[in-house]
Amino acid sequence: MILKSVMANSNLTQLPLAEATPMGLFLFYRRELKRQLPASWARRIYRFGRYALAAAARSGLAPKYPKNRDFWMVGHRAARTFTTIASLVGVFILLLAIMAGMRVVRDKEDWLTAGATVARENGLGVAVAALEDIYYGYIKVPKIGGTPTQESNFGNGSDASPSAAPTGSPASFAFQAAWGPAQTPSQVPPTMTSPTSALGDEGVWQPTLIKVNGQTAIRVARVRPDSLHTSYFATVTWLDPKLLAFAQVPGTEIPEGNFDHGSGQVSENLKPYYVAGLNNGFLMRDSQGGYMLDGKVIKRMVDGKATLVTYTDGTIDVIQWGRDALKGKIQAARQNLQLTVDGGQSQVHDESQIKWGWDWEGVGSGKNLVWRSGLGIRADGSVVYVIGDALSAKSLSDLLVRAGAVRALPLDMNSAYANGFLYGPYKGGMRLDPKTYRQPDRFLVPSERDFVAVFMKSPAQASN
Repeated sequence: MILKSVMANSNLTQLPLAEATPMGLFLFYRRELKRQLPASWARRIYRFGRYALAAAARSGLAPKYPKNRDFWMVGHRAARTFTTIASLVGVFILLLAIMAGMRVVRDKEDWLTAGATVARENGLGVAVAALEDIYYGYIKVPKIGGTPTQESNFGNGSDASPSAAPTGSPASFAFQAAWGPAQTPSQVPPTMTSPTSALGDEGVWQPTLIKVNGQTAIRVARVRPDSLHTSYFATVTWLDPKLLAFAQVPGTEIPEGNFDHGSGQVSENLKPYYVAGLNNGFLMRDSQGGYMLDGKVIKRMVDGKATLVTYTDGTIDVIQWGRDALKGKIQAARQNLQLTVDGGQSQVHDESQIKWGWDWEGVGSGKNLVWRSGLGIRADGSVVYVIGDALSAKSLSDLLVRAGAVRALPLDMNSAYANGFLYGPYKGGMRLDPKTYRQPDRFLVPSERDFVAVFMKSPAQASN
């Protein structure tokens, strides 16, 4: 009775068989049968109708159409599928945008970096890598030639936030027995050479206010990264381990792993002696290596990988894990890619994406000129840290060699993550590189990512 009523109210029964078409049958199925009959009945009647029209077409009573093909049904299903997928993609993009906005507000990142980070964390690393390769390779391409618009001298006021003016007073000294007292200062390295005609104080190791026993413990030099991109300065920081102690501080989320991450900042008892914070390596899943903290293996260490090691006595080293000897009890060991400098020679013989970062969830390719950072150990044990906004894997490595590094590893990259700051007598913090957009308090407040903390040692005459 239901079917009879449906047929009676439909114009389909009024049509001569010669005028019946598959489209008409499909519309009858969509508009009448599906609305008034159970779904299984509607499908059976529709299939019966298709067979009937096919039989009529073979006998010449109805128009012919391709055998076993219902283009109208296929097209309709394809349209519905496309609409559903588009809706899901739209919702997914909206959620990513909301999460990126939270990072912009909470972590003070720019929208581009926040969006890329959120996308990587949600399985879109390869897509982000490809987009970054296009962006840095064809859109945001550093200028060739020219002269820098910023000065080569350090501390001219542009490095600091409005609240970061030097106080003029030294930081307190750390009476930490494990670190031992300050020793005779290391010799200041010779002036760094410029790849082109030097400007002003380019390459000169300029003193900061970080002093121990009246001796400058941290110096900063600015120098062009290569002979082509002459309108950019990279910043090279020299740190004297005879006067300073080092430790790696885990972030609240990174390095990833099942362990107590802590507060993401220097402990309260060490804050009075805290004078510098430097970024550490990539996300662990991008680093190709492992991580140890306080004698515990958080992620398995990998032989052959570049490793930044800090010891409980406050010393620091860069080694190739499994080849170079350890020198004491490990406070933390963080692996990141390959040694970019070994034996005083650059190891970047090509800038392959696989070796220097592109292929690991989109952290960027080796050849692109972007914000990069690296840390090296000189022959005398002193430390050099390089940061710049127009560096390739090769120019970063070359800068570390020019700064005297015998071993060095690449650290984090991109504008939100490759940055370092001075503290201690610099109230509120001072940027090592004036082009860094992140606020200088990044490593004063709780940090999502791990970093290298630098402390002043006790005066030589101190008793512990």
